Amino acid sequence: MNDFAASITFDQLGSDPYPIFARLRREAPVVLLPKLDLWMVTRWDDVRQVLSAYESYTSAFPSLATQIFGERSVLKVEGDAHADLRAAVDTRFAHERIERATTLTREAARPYAGELSSRDELMSSYFEPAASTALARFIGLPDVDTDALMRWARHLSAGMSNFIADPAVHEQAMAAATEIRQTIEPSARQAADRPDGSVLSQLLHSGCPPDTVRSAVNIMPTFIEILSAFLEPAAGAGLTLLALLQHPTQMQAIRDDPRLSRKAVHETLRWLSPNGALSRRATKDVLLAGQIIPAGATVMAVIASAGRDESIFTDPDTFDINRDPFPNLGLGYSRHACLAAPVVGAIIAALLDVLLEQHPRLSLDPGRPHDLHGWKFRVLTNLHVRIGDPARDW
Repeated sequence: MNDFAASITFDQLGSDPYPIFARLRREAPVVLLPKLDLWMVTRWDDVRQVLSAYESYTSAFPSLATQIFGERSVLKVEGDAHADLRAAVDTRFAHERIERATTLTREAARPYAGELSSRDELMSSYFEPAASTALARFIGLPDVDTDALMRWARHLSAGMSNFIADPAVHEQAMAAATEIRQTIEPSARQAADRPDGSVLSQLLHSGCPPDTVRSAVNIMPTFIEILSAFLEPAAGAGLTLLALLQHPTQMQAIRDDPRLSRKAVHETLRWLSPNGALSRRATKDVLLAGQIIPAGATVMAVIASAGRDESIFTDPDTFDINRDPFPNLGLGYSRHACLAAPVVGAIIAALLDVLLEQHPRLSLDPGRPHDLHGWKFRVLTNLHVRIGDPARDW
């Protein structure tokens, strides 16, 4: 037993996990954390192994996600069931949809950017409502209230990382899932009768024999799972802007050449990924990096740590948008990667582009520091900025 690993708590990880991840990579890259009752895997190669060796590590096991979403969502099943659900919606998030995602995001973002004041908090005033509005239009829910979409996503995400079993957090997540079902079921019945090409319609119809559809009950866990991720592009955009504002030379490079925003997004998903870890369950006793992980153990593949693996990345703790292109795991890996991975980067970049087009002279507000916490999900709760001349006497 590694003494350092034995001492790690959820609170320590939530404050700043990166020094902990670095020490684990050096001393115990595959290790049991007894206070958390899980195995943590922190090196690049080992993380990829956990996420791709389906015969040894499965996502199909009872978890906080299955309690909240329901059984058999696309990311919590394996084999043919997973392939069937994934195929139903992959075309809605394919590379060919990047242009539409970009256009919808720019259209949704412009009014929110135009309403910002000289000193503002960007997560709640811009990134979250703009991203949620764009995604609602993109997947075919233009009439659902944006505030409800944000509230649902916030409560569902909190519920999925409720490791301390706070009953109030769990109750809010379950209530959000119930409200989604009640709100979406009428649209599901309509889409079952009249296919319209939306994500909901695709889930109901795609791949089914003629004159048959999947039931709303069967597709609802996957649809709730999709809605739970509605704030992830906003998180990625906020973290990218934070990183740029903390690195003024690179911020200026983006102002000079907005095309570099995609490189900044890619680097942020490596350096400060909103998604910190993905959970699996060992299906049998597994040997990994010299350690035996017993059958039935919960295994956390820490993609946030893999993104700073010294054996893969040069100077990994440095944010550098000019880093040589290299894949990162910020949106998952292999067949359980993020459903919307092809379009997420474009949505994040569009949010940043619109903001900087309208407000090129953003700066961090030194009087109101940002709040960043969490490890399975790295959450930027607020991002206070000054809009205008940074030399102005505020």
